[in-house]
Amino acid sequence: MTTQAKDLAQNINRFYDASMFSDRLINYYGGSDYTNFGYWTDTTQDARTACDALMDQLLGFIPEKKGRILDVACGKGETSRYVSRFYPPEQITAINISERQLARGREIVPGATFRLMDATALDFPDASFDAVICVEAAFHFNTREKFLREAARVLKPGGHLVLSDILTTQRADEDHQRRIRENHIANLDEYRELYRRCGFSPDIVMDATEHCWRGHYRHMVNYAHEALLHKQVTRDQLEQSLAIYYERAQYIEYYLLAGAVRA
Repeated sequence: MTTQAKDLAQNINRFYDASMFSDRLINYYGGSDYTNFGYWTDTTQDARTACDALMDQLLGFIPEKKGRILDVACGKGETSRYVSRFYPPEQITAINISERQLARGREIVPGATFRLMDATALDFPDASFDAVICVEAAFHFNTREKFLREAARVLKPGGHLVLSDILTTQRADEDHQRRIRENHIANLDEYRELYRRCGFSPDIVMDATEHCWRGHYRHMVNYAHEALLHKQVTRDQLEQSLAIYYERAQYIEYYLLAGAVRA
């Protein structure tokens, strides 16, 4: 692994291992092990329900839920647990670069396989899986293109790749400590072309910015201010917790849902 790749992985693990296991974030997600933006509608009541809805959207892109599925960048395993509603645990393999997060996944999805692995260098034989899912992580990879080529390699012909992804400004991809400039994609046309170049037919590339990122943003800001009103946090704690959201609002361009078929 190059120095740049090691630094990127360390920065990602440092941030997510700290935030994912915080009591405040776990409470926000209703005691679940989710940490993504979710999929919001006018009737969505809470973050856990939104995250279930996001998984439902993504798995809906897989017509027949059978065979083996790979959950890439699985976090603490809540996405894998949702996947287990449709696939037997022994058919689920999940990977991540954080052993701490993987350990939690093994606890909540017994029978599934959790492995420490880089998404851009998958240690599986060709045509190992019938489906691959990746929730809200590819924008961190070094690079997204390497991951897509690896996903195409480990998928069986006709297999499905489904994911949610985020496109950010060029400046964010160049300067952000958890991103790299080589991963920048300017628009949806470039995004679709990348899939084609990597051996996929991008059947679905859906702009879900309003339902996912903006829905989550509005709910989180309101949730945090309600906590202040009920004196559950101080003003300093409120400002600290929302600072990252104000920063994200400046650089997130698109939140995408994608479904592609291996050629």
